[in-house]
Amino acid sequence: MAKKQSNLDRKLDSFARVTFIGADGRPKSAVWLYAFMLSILFGLLFVAAYLAFGFLFGRNADAGIGTIVLHALVSAVAGSIPAILLAVLLKKEKKALTAYAYVWLAVLFVLSLIMGLLLCDWKSGTGWADFLTLATIVYFPSLLAILIGGIPSWILYRRECRRLNEIGRRASDRPTYYNS
Repeated sequence: MAKKQSNLDRKLDSFARVTFIGADGRPKSAVWLYAFMLSILFGLLFVAAYLAFGFLFGRNADAGIGTIVLHALVSAVAGSIPAILLAVLLKKEKKALTAYAYVWLAVLFVLSLIMGLLLCDWKSGTGWADFLTLATIVYFPSLLAILIGGIPSWILYRRECRRLNEIGRRASDRPTYYNS
């Protein structure tokens, strides 16, 4: 007898089927699947950097806005350095992995933003205070990390695409006996 799946298991299976797996059970696009896993790794890296620099800066009640911004900026830069180095070291079409990983991070950011809005206690009147706390601790550093790491990785990816297109265009300009 087959075990009955829980509602969460069914939703996760349908998400994986729509996003990653085709009707034949094979991955639709290995790049998107690897980029998703890489985005999870980058997210964990950003959280680790944020916590490590949190101990360094020492979160306290009298921390000013400058300390909060500096903490978010330093942790975003520190978390983005390995991602940018990976984008530099990957060869040719594989540079798409880091660029698409940042697309996944942006999608996960929007989903967490929606979830944060739903989790705030709006009925008791403390919803804005809860959301501001979430924005300070979670959303602002996440957005900085996505921008600081995503923009350079997309620039590297676009430069590589232009270079490969130029090589392909030059190869197609040759006589046909070179293409065999």
